[in-house]
Amino acid sequence: MSDALKDKRILFFSPAFFGYEQKIKDKMQQLGATVDFYDERSVSRSLERALLKIDPDIFKRRTESYYLRILEQSKQNHYDYVLFIKCDMPTEHILKIYRKAFPDSCFCLYMWDSVKNIPHVEKKFRYFDLISSFDRIDCKQYDVLHFRPLYYCDDYCVPLKADAEFDYDLCFIGTLHSDRYRILCAIQEYANKMGLRMYTYPYLQSKFIFYFYRAFRKEFRKTNPSDFRFDKISSKEISDVVRRSKCVIDIQHPKQTGLTIRTIEMIGMNKKLITTNADIQNYDFYDPENITIIDRTQVILALDTQKSYQPLPDDIYRKYSLDAWIYEVLGL
Repeated sequence: MSDALKDKRILFFSPAFFGYEQKIKDKMQQLGATVDFYDERSVSRSLERALLKIDPDIFKRRTESYYLRILEQSKQNHYDYVLFIKCDMPTEHILKIYRKAFPDSCFCLYMWDSVKNIPHVEKKFRYFDLISSFDRIDCKQYDVLHFRPLYYCDDYCVPLKADAEFDYDLCFIGTLHSDRYRILCAIQEYANKMGLRMYTYPYLQSKFIFYFYRAFRKEFRKTNPSDFRFDKISSKEISDVVRRSKCVIDIQHPKQTGLTIRTIEMIGMNKKLITTNADIQNYDFYDPENITIIDRTQVILALDTQKSYQPLPDDIYRKYSLDAWIYEVLGL
């Protein structure tokens, strides 16, 4: 399997998401492939991305021009694989053109979001040879989807140390979508009562979003801009904070049942996890000694921070590595 990508060429489309797309590209190249990478989205500004969630067809003309320019640059190449992540922006028309331009390529799609969160994506499934999804529930509903959870990168692979010391008992790093801030405040209140050290990086994409939330969301009414972070944190900074924390908090989007990448990263880092995602009980790495599930509608946290992390079998660590993820989503 280690040579399966040697001398292969991959055309790779992915949204930009905290540098994870670059890590996927770098890993495929380390495994021997030549990779041509392009942003899957033809838009980048915050307002445009917000409109994209409502209906990708708003940018149909711009998107098709964008993909046709890429095709003009790459059509002379032979690709063994054409890999898309999410595929919210390419139209059916574009996918049809690409299939015709690269008839011998294996077209692969990885769904990093739930089907219901990507308008019209089901209509695009027929243009792919292999479709994988991080969402276990979606894979039960759509026979065409192959279940493959997310992964942890090499910098999140940290051996378990029995005598490790930590700067924080709890940490949260993430964007404040949906009801995350309300839940985070409830956990912070618990931490204060119990005398626990808690690190938070409550990220908002812009000051405009902050003022919008403060005007329309009750939990933001008494907040100030200084309560939040508006600069993106790097993957290295995240992994450094997580290394120094005993337990990590994961609050998934209420419309999402698939496990977040933060959850899978905790496998590689041998970290305890607090999560709102009850579906985690159905995964092979679930251990109640390591993972605490909380109810997002009524946050009650009973956490014993003194208990040690219980190590997992070696095959679990291998299964959730980035290498294994790449091989599986490409059908290798």
